[in-house]
Amino acid sequence: MKNDMLSSLLETAELKVLKFDIHRRREMNYRNRVFQEYYMMTYVRKGSAKLRVQDKIYAIEPGSVIFIPTFLEHDQYKDSDEETEFLWWHFTYKIQNVIDVLPFLQIPYIYPLKNHKKFEAVFDEFILSTTREGHIPNIILQKAKSLELLYLLLDNALGSTNITDLRQQSHSFLSILLKIVTQPEASLSLSELAKDLHMNPTYVSNHFKEMFGKSPILLHREMKIAKAKSLLEMQQMNITEISSTLGFNDFQTFTRLFKKYTGISPVQYKRLFDKNI
Repeated sequence: MKNDMLSSLLETAELKVLKFDIHRRREMNYRNRVFQEYYMMTYVRKGSAKLRVQDKIYAIEPGSVIFIPTFLEHDQYKDSDEETEFLWWHFTYKIQNVIDVLPFLQIPYIYPLKNHKKFEAVFDEFILSTTREGHIPNIILQKAKSLELLYLLLDNALGSTNITDLRQQSHSFLSILLKIVTQPEASLSLSELAKDLHMNPTYVSNHFKEMFGKSPILLHREMKIAKAKSLLEMQQMNITEISSTLGFNDFQTFTRLFKKYTGISPVQYKRLFDKNI
């Protein structure tokens, strides 16, 4: 059942590739490096390097994948002058750009890639697709190849990992998360969520925040605003309709909350995407 819930969460997440490249290096010395906004995955096609996380040092051999999550201080360096070839990318994988789903998967910092030939071929195809500017179908090809890359990486990473044990996430709290991200228009209160779980509201809020980084009510508000932004960008509904669709009692409440999170009103935000202006 937990796996089914995680699958549902992954289905709603969006992959965004921010940077990518192929580097060939004889020297490398990154110390105390931290990524705050995105993840890094690096694949070593040939050569070797070293990775330090806390007090453990890992040898990076050809066919290895390095996975660096956000806020993890690490060193990545070479201790030989042989040429090492790195295939790397920086990316995010979030639901409505609000909730990060990768922490649920307990991906190792370093692991061997069994189907490395397939991965190398897909990465090369992905790089090639980004060089063909002006060809509209390439946008679809880039997305397809980036998702295929993520699939190949996660398929290997999760092969020996029981993701249902991650952070001892319970069925109940995963169900709350799934309800929030898939039903931002729903009317949810902490007391109702706690009553459904037969738990104390303060405990529910604190434990949910421990597991997912935000309280359920705060996350629900952020999901509402993220959904509102998507609807405003589509230009198919007026602001009153969007406010009603997302379960706000009145237009003023919606406007006030939207401006709190975005800095501008829904009207101003909608104008940013109005092609008739």
